[in-house]
Amino acid sequence: MQTAMGIASVFGPFLLILGIWMLFYHANMMKVITSIKNTPGVMYLMGVINLLIGLSVLSSFNVWVWGPTLLVTIFGWVVLIRGLLAFFMPQCLVTKPVTDHGYLRVKGVIVLIWGFCMCWFAFWMM
Repeated sequence: MQTAMGIASVFGPFLLILGIWMLFYHANMMKVITSIKNTPGVMYLMGVINLLIGLSVLSSFNVWVWGPTLLVTIFGWVVLIRGLLAFFMPQCLVTKPVTDHGYLRVKGVIVLIWGFCMCWFAFWMM
């Protein structure tokens, strides 16, 4: 439980900030996506970072128990899968639906809620 709270205390605020940025700065988000799409080296670096974060989270906490700790486990798996996709199927990460403003808003809301829940678990639950 303590490990999950430690992970959530780092990545909860990160996801919260990222979600807010995604919701309020669409133009910047589109520039970033276009840049990643046009630069394979950036996609590779993104894959390496995601793989390292995902494997680190899962190696220290991978518990499939219903409750707030499940957010941390799912976060680890999502980041790991995202890293694998960046290596083996990069076209899945920068397709047309990803550059749709409505899709980005929904994704921003999901990231914001996930970050808030992880912050709640890390800072206010215990």
